[in-house]
Amino acid sequence: MARIFICYSRVDKPITEQLTILLRKAYDYVWFDENLHGGEEWWAEILRQIAACQHFIFIMSDDALESEWCRKELAEAWRLEKNVLPILVRARTTVPDKLQMIQRIDMSTGVTVDSLNQLYATMIRHVRTTVISEARRKQRDGDRRLAERLWPFINGQYIEVLNEQIQKGKVDWEQYTSHVAKYLDLRAKSREQFTDISLIEAFEALDDTLIRLDGQIGWTYELREKDGRSYMSEPGTARDDSYWFQKYRRLVQQASDVWMRHAEMVETLRSVLPDFDVMKEY
Repeated sequence: MARIFICYSRVDKPITEQLTILLRKAYDYVWFDENLHGGEEWWAEILRQIAACQHFIFIMSDDALESEWCRKELAEAWRLEKNVLPILVRARTTVPDKLQMIQRIDMSTGVTVDSLNQLYATMIRHVRTTVISEARRKQRDGDRRLAERLWPFINGQYIEVLNEQIQKGKVDWEQYTSHVAKYLDLRAKSREQFTDISLIEAFEALDDTLIRLDGQIGWTYELREKDGRSYMSEPGTARDDSYWFQKYRRLVQQASDVWMRHAEMVETLRSVLPDFDVMKEY
């Protein structure tokens, strides 16, 4: 159940008490300083209550706006990004610009059924929005973790290296299997999937081009060893194969497709996860 903190001036205590009684019929925890005493322990308790609340109701009047303690409480609520709900209790109150920007509830003629329902509706909408925002944040965090898990194998540095190796006709096989083959294996076996549709589409597009490239490398090159290291390169029979150069041209084109899909995927990452470091290299 949401916790409510009420900030008010001593002059506005009668309407504050009336509103508190009504709110406590719908909410389990509605707090306001009933005694308005002072001291360090009192202020520490105020700060604790503000930190714990979801809704900060500001009983707005000229007296409250001129009160040093009310201004401090309001400043703390804003600092903690609480849901600030201004309730106007005096019609001729001069409302500051920052509070002008927030939809206020008019109780200047007293607490009415309509004004109370408006307050309830505003708090309910905020809770729903908060729940949705929290769900989206968790989804983004999950997407970020998955991207970070995959990135070591398909970062831009390696994709550039792979493209250069294919252009030169000599693919370092150990490097390839520790990147592309490992990436494709992770994608095939992983139970974790992206939740953002644009990330799903961007990574699937990259996957498709990498799978086609993988097949074309095996179709075009053969595995050879040199100085104790394995490479995929032009087979010895290539010159006798009238179709080999067509295979090679197709391989180069598919490497270019991988490069383009990778660039599109990077732009999607930047858009969906702005704090994701696409320049990170391994």
